[in-house]
Amino acid sequence: MSGLYLDDKQFTESFLLVPRVAIDVLILNKSNQFLLTRRGIEPELGKWHIPGGFLLKGESIVERIERIGVEELGFTISANDCRLAQVSDNLDADPRGHIVDIVYKCRVLRDILLKPWGDSVELGFFNNIPKDIGFNHAQILSKWYN
Repeated sequence: MSGLYLDDKQFTESFLLVPRVAIDVLILNKSNQFLLTRRGIEPELGKWHIPGGFLLKGESIVERIERIGVEELGFTISANDCRLAQVSDNLDADPRGHIVDIVYKCRVLRDILLKPWGDSVELGFFNNIPKDIGFNHAQILSKWYN
């Protein structure tokens, strides 16, 4: 699903008209490692990124956070466990256009089975920021991972 009410072409063209809002969830495990997914689609195919995606028309932020778990990770995320970490502009790190990133931080204390899910080809917990990370996610992790 690219965007509610938009087909894939309209969704891509919308980046030329207005900034798009992305919700990202920085998930930390009980060992204080952060979760990244390796993208199986363009843009940034094959690069690691913080799980997230675009807010759809009529969708609440809570719904989007919980949809990230279902669509990208294959496990449940409760928005009640997440706290706002950052809101920032991403003017040129995404090849599609201007993105407004809203980043939430969430600690998951249960054991999680990591397996490829949705558009992700790999999931992993990290102690350090990998070199092959996409978008502006290295900057986000540098600020909020501690």
